Amino acid sequence: MRLCLSTLAICVGLVTSSFAVTVAPLTFEQLVNQSAAVVFGRVVEVRSDFTDDRRAIQSVVTVEVLRGIKGRSGDTLSFTTPGGQAGRYLNVIPGAPVFSRGDLAVFFVSSRGARLPVTTGFTQGIFRVQRGAANQMIVNQKVPVPLTTFEANVRAIVDATR
Repeated sequence: MRLCLSTLAICVGLVTSSFAVTVAPLTFEQLVNQSAAVVFGRVVEVRSDFTDDRRAIQSVVTVEVLRGIKGRSGDTLSFTTPGGQAGRYLNVIPGAPVFSRGDLAVFFVSSRGARLPVTTGFTQGIFRVQRGAANQMIVNQKVPVPLTTFEANVRAIVDATR
């Protein structure tokens, strides 16, 4: 009996609260319309640090804007993603986008008032880009398309809502 109670006490002590992130799938039109900015760019810096309350780690991703597709953007754009490494602490968020210097992508970002923007729809707002045949830029999605076609699709949705 004593062993059972001790085991139960240890198990209860080891239980930690867990948080789940559920993101509703967005249509491409919703993704475009809910984004304050859409840019094609290259990751130039990823900086991770503790949040102000020191309860989590977030990464600030800085992107060199190679081409603005929607909204206003300067030469660079910074946004936050959950997770990262701060000192000896690593915080991995399943399903959160992870970036490295040099990554090419189309970034859909949503503003959050005075704070840095976030990617729209979590990972739904990231479309990785790579060089294809004949050095053409290809957007990776279910059916890969040339970057120029992808940009035209975004602009058509933006123009239709004006």
